[in-house]
Amino acid sequence: MQGKSPVRVITVVSLIAAITAVLSWIPTWSAEFALGTIYVFVVTSFAASGVLLLWDRSTGRTGWAMIVAAFCYEASWWWTWPPEWEIGPAPLISFLFGYWWFAVGGLALLRYPEPVLSRRYERAYFVYFAIWIVGVKLFIAAVSEPEWAGWNEHAWWLTIAPNRGLFDAASAVFKIGIIVLALVLVVLLLLKIRRSRGLERADSLPATAAGIAIGFLGSFYIAAQLFHLSKPVTDALRTITALTALIAPIAFLISLTQRRLARSSVADLMVRLADCTSLKDVQAALREVLGDPTMMLAVQASPSHYVTCEGYPLTAGEMARWRVPMPSGDGRTLAVLLVDPTLRRRSDLVRSAAVAGGLVLENGLLRDDLAAQLAQVQASRRRIAEAGLAERRRIERNLHDGAQQLLLRVMSSLSLARHRAQRGRDPSAAIETAGNDLDEALAELRNLARGIHPAVLGEMGLQPALEGVADRLTIPVTLDVTADRLPEPIEETLYFVICEALTNVIRHAEAGHAEVRVTLRDDTVVARVTDDGRGGANFDRGSGLAGLRDRVETLRGAMTIATGGDGTTVTVRIPCE
Repeated sequence: MQGKSPVRVITVVSLIAAITAVLSWIPTWSAEFALGTIYVFVVTSFAASGVLLLWDRSTGRTGWAMIVAAFCYEASWWWTWPPEWEIGPAPLISFLFGYWWFAVGGLALLRYPEPVLSRRYERAYFVYFAIWIVGVKLFIAAVSEPEWAGWNEHAWWLTIAPNRGLFDAASAVFKIGIIVLALVLVVLLLLKIRRSRGLERADSLPATAAGIAIGFLGSFYIAAQLFHLSKPVTDALRTITALTALIAPIAFLISLTQRRLARSSVADLMVRLADCTSLKDVQAALREVLGDPTMMLAVQASPSHYVTCEGYPLTAGEMARWRVPMPSGDGRTLAVLLVDPTLRRRSDLVRSAAVAGGLVLENGLLRDDLAAQLAQVQASRRRIAEAGLAERRRIERNLHDGAQQLLLRVMSSLSLARHRAQRGRDPSAAIETAGNDLDEALAELRNLARGIHPAVLGEMGLQPALEGVADRLTIPVTLDVTADRLPEPIEETLYFVICEALTNVIRHAEAGHAEVRVTLRDDTVVARVTDDGRGGANFDRGSGLAGLRDRVETLRGAMTIATGGDGTTVTVRIPCE
């Protein structure tokens, strides 16, 4: 179909569907003109929307399903023919394939806009649906005469062992099964809406709403037949169900229109991007256009290392998302978009947005911002590496000068004790010396471990650990820790940041009092260290705070300093999600 005009093909298929629908309703036009008009519109709109869906590569199979549903729906109404029209195989075709419009249409509604059913239980549902329609209908035909099912007694039929009681029971069971399957379809459609988001929800919502309405009203109509309600009630439900079926193709047309509008939004995106002054602005604009609030714009800090536009390193989960390059004019990758994998079916829109963002980056509007981000990331990584190396050397030095020397003395004392014991002399003095040295070595190791990670922090939490720190300081410190136990990396980071800030207060601030507050607000822990000293704290190299800021940022947090003549406040915010 790619080489033909879509308008021409839609017109031809719609005309064929309309003509066959009009012809099949000829026997009942005079009696039910209004219902016949609805019937023709449903058949025609199903076929036309199916052809439209065929032109979108990602929804082609859904298009075929809608076309098949159109002609199955047409056959489902042949039971309204007068007896003189009910000849040949037409009654059997209508009896066996009439309900297929609901099954195939439901498949199209549940699958759209994805090309296939992605979940096993959805595929299993339609297998059971098909088996139920085909198997039970064949069984009913085998145990019945055509007139029992409301057809002409001379119509073609599959009668093998007619049994009126078995026919009535099987027909009732079949209708109950259809009602159950229709309600299960409603549940599946509701689950689909619940798990979808962004563009996916916007695409599928109209068709899903149509499917839910058809499922409910179709169930009521079949239930009315099952319980033999009055003819006016049954006829009213039949008309309402027909009108509801008309919603499905309209819903698909709405979704297709939304997709076209989403593609045209790339032009609007270019206008918005032209006003962007930072990578964060570009990210916000792309999130809005793509309908993905979790999308991330990442820049390359090294051949195998990406960071967010805020400067945070990417986690393994974020790197597992769909990565879409933002290319320059010569094909170089300037940055990447980390997009929800469900947007792969809208790859044309996503890649167009990525190209638009790449043009903005290449034009130099954000070159300074990009260079500053990379420089900041590289400096941060260097400071973290240098801080780790310095800490390792400190530990090595303390181990060599302290615990190692004491353990060597223990070894010497134990050797002396063994030598004395072998010569029959009393080794108790040497053993006592070894025990004292061992106690001293253990104390040294405990002190060293406290410098790395205080035991009370891991065992009891941040409040007791900070109380121990405050007790050793020479100025009064007010502690207010209302946050409960936090993830271990966050507790350790807050402990070291607060300890460093309090150390700076004692050494440099000439303060008379300090205050520490740690609170948890909206899944974000906020820690503040405030003093009444002379101010002047900053992130200059050698202050100790720069390395701790890098450590905070690895947890996606932020660290700020507000300082002046009336004191200093160090604030740390770290998300706990």
